[in-house]
Amino acid sequence: MNPIQNLDGHVGVTAREYPIAANTAIERGAVVKLSGGRVVHAGESESGPVLGVAAESHSGQADVLNIRSNGVSILVYDNPGAICECSVPVLTAASGSAVTLVPRSGEISAAAADDTYNGGTLRLIAKGSGSTNTDPLFRESAVTDYTKSGTVLTKESGGTPCAGDVFEFYPAIGSSVCSLSSHRRNAELKAAGAACLQVVGHDKARHCIRVMAVKHTLAADKV
Repeated sequence: MNPIQNLDGHVGVTAREYPIAANTAIERGAVVKLSGGRVVHAGESESGPVLGVAAESHSGQADVLNIRSNGVSILVYDNPGAICECSVPVLTAASGSAVTLVPRSGEISAAAADDTYNGGTLRLIAKGSGSTNTDPLFRESAVTDYTKSGTVLTKESGGTPCAGDVFEFYPAIGSSVCSLSSHRRNAELKAAGAACLQVVGHDKARHCIRVMAVKHTLAADKV
């Protein structure tokens, strides 16, 4: 995650120090929260309040070039109104039809409820080897329905997705459907129940989405 501006449009972002266990490993850009008064990773399916985004890396191991790498404090971008940018979630087709897309197993949460991803947009960015998909690259299709059984995304009628075709998925503005990647620096759709991030913008030219904290440790009300 990369903080880019505040809710009021101000582009300056600031960081403050918070306690961290000396052996905790966190990468710069990871979404973090407080647990027992110390900074830890937010959960991949985090639904509670978060503190912000790590402003520096903390490896948890001694480093002669960086005495803070296993220190007891870490800088965190903690503004409750911070807007952050990250890579857009990507889905690879397993199968599909003119009006459906079924992603590969594990790329979208099998536990997410029906209609979770309604209102999103699929954008074809690459075709698999031997693909017969007739849609041109960068064709966009609105997602009109999501069915939990089979993880089926219903889309606007068009080309038939073939195994290996790659799509960006832009969640609906205002939705809170993105989980966090294993290193907590990007948004994914792999975990169900995640609700800590609200999508507030798309930057398709740069293949990014913009998000804010739904609940924040310093102001735990939905934005």
